[in-house]
Amino acid sequence: MILGGVPALLVIAALVTLSAMDGYRSAVRSAHQLLSADALGAAAELSTRNDRWNSTAQMISQSQSSGFFGKRAETIELLREWNSISAMNLSMFVVYEANADGADEESLGSGKIPAKAMNSSGRFVPVLFDVFAGGVRTGEMALKPSVGMETLEFYSGPKLAFARTGEVSPLITEPFEQEGEQIFSHAFPIVVDGRFVGVAGVNRSLDVLTSIAQNIKERSHADVFILSKGGIFIAATTDAPRADRTALVGRAISATSHASAAAIWMSSSSSTGRVFQKVDPDLGVECLYASEPVDLGGWTVVVRRAKSDVLADAWRSLYRNLAMGLVGVCLVGGLGLFVTLRLGSRIRSAAESADRIARGDLTHAVEHSTSGDESGQLMRSMHTMDANLNSLVGNVKQASIRLNSTATEIAATSRQQEASSATFGAASNQIAAAVMEISATGRDLVKTMESVDRMAAETATLAGAGQTSLQGMEVVMRDLDAATGSVSDKLNAINERSQKITSVVTTITKVADQTNILSINAAIEAEKAGEYGSGFLVIAREIRRLADQTASATMDIEQMVQQMQGAVSSGVMEMDRFADQVRRGVREVALAGSQLTEIIDRVNRSTESFKQVNESMRAQSEGAQQISEAMGSLVSNANQTVQSVKEFSQAASDLQAAISLLRDTVAQFKLRER
Repeated sequence: MILGGVPALLVIAALVTLSAMDGYRSAVRSAHQLLSADALGAAAELSTRNDRWNSTAQMISQSQSSGFFGKRAETIELLREWNSISAMNLSMFVVYEANADGADEESLGSGKIPAKAMNSSGRFVPVLFDVFAGGVRTGEMALKPSVGMETLEFYSGPKLAFARTGEVSPLITEPFEQEGEQIFSHAFPIVVDGRFVGVAGVNRSLDVLTSIAQNIKERSHADVFILSKGGIFIAATTDAPRADRTALVGRAISATSHASAAAIWMSSSSSTGRVFQKVDPDLGVECLYASEPVDLGGWTVVVRRAKSDVLADAWRSLYRNLAMGLVGVCLVGGLGLFVTLRLGSRIRSAAESADRIARGDLTHAVEHSTSGDESGQLMRSMHTMDANLNSLVGNVKQASIRLNSTATEIAATSRQQEASSATFGAASNQIAAAVMEISATGRDLVKTMESVDRMAAETATLAGAGQTSLQGMEVVMRDLDAATGSVSDKLNAINERSQKITSVVTTITKVADQTNILSINAAIEAEKAGEYGSGFLVIAREIRRLADQTASATMDIEQMVQQMQGAVSSGVMEMDRFADQVRRGVREVALAGSQLTEIIDRVNRSTESFKQVNESMRAQSEGAQQISEAMGSLVSNANQTVQSVKEFSQAASDLQAAISLLRDTVAQFKLRER
């Protein structure tokens, strides 16, 4: 029960606890999500309502831009009609700029416009509002002139925004007090022909927002706070709709006990769905807050619930799961205890029988059980085991006596075989040693013949390579002899051409001498001609100078040709001598090639003989190796036979010892009479 049931109960308890904790966390998470959803729904509702009242203000403004501007009486009737079909608003207004329609003075004295729709200067500033009696709407409407236009945000805000951007857009003002009433305005500029001429809109009481917040509280069971863009409480369900406004509504959050939470509320409004925890200064307990921004108006909705209320469902779920788990653990534990007590007696009986059998007492039979569970099966198995042990031990006692005599005979036989095997093993070892020496000698001789054969083959190879090289050298020497003859022929041709050049140079020298003589004669004739031959004299001098240069160049060429002829003659003589040496080298190379051919033939014939001897020695070595391996196998078998005989002898000894031990062991058992 302890080893099996307690761990199971602990596992069940752990699973139940984890499940309960998971349910608790899930409940807390759901509570946070529900609180965040309440804040999100409130923000969406306020944004929808603001959009509707912005649209109302825009319609009033557009009616003026579309043809009602300057029609003061018709504008008042239009406001009356719209106010009669609307709900949850305090008043509607239209405020013109001073004399925007040019009819301020005329309206004062005409009597067509109610005086309460204008100020003292005739400026059109009507405010149409519902009449309440005892906090109930009577259905009657009254007029009053608007005041504070130049200083209040409902008028100056749209005017400044249009002047700054030129765009027409609605404005939701911060709350302000007018005639003892906390209100805020949905204002829209009136623009005619691109000119700002006034403002139209709707005034709403902060009580309206408080009523909306109360409706949200009834649905979510949470306190609701609505903050304006400037951080002013404009609704709080902790205040009664008509209670003293000094509580929260109309006050800046920085001037209340919630000032420390202001930064969290306003900053968390930028992150949708954020829930945070803080001790509330009014309630003095930990509370959960969820804040959401309102898209239109820049407001912030804050939903607050006490942490104990939020987590009440989570704690109930936790307690319920723990209680169910405890009941389950008790049921499992009770069932385990019942099963344990039921099986205990049978298991004790089986344990006593097993202990008696362990002591060797087989005189009492084990009780046979008819139960169908595991304990009954155990008792039946113990009964069968007891009967089998009685039969087995009796048979073993008889067999041990016969085995003892057999083991004695085996031991004597094994000792005789061990002596014979030892003698055979010694003889086999001597034969194996002799065969191994013969095999080793044969292997050494084979290695020597292989070395000789390898050196002879290498000698033949080197000789063949030398013969090939000599044949190539003979061809090269013959080519060199032919090339030497060709060079000698070419040098002779050069010598002949140089002799021809000498004859040409001689001719050029003669021409130069004749040209020189001619130039002298020309100079003489020019001298004779006097002044008329001066030009011819210059030409004669130039011709003589050229003749001198030609003679000088011709002498240089003649010297160079003579030097070349001497060098060519010397080269021809050297080439002849070199050709004789090459021819002698060819004859010597041919003689060496014939001698080397004879050497190669003799080496090849020796190589064949070496191969035959090597093959014979290899065959002899292989035979000796086979004999050695056979003898090694024979020696190994002999050793194994000796070892087997020793092991057989040892086994016989072990068998005798085992039989003795078996006899002693079986003697411990006490058997029933068969």
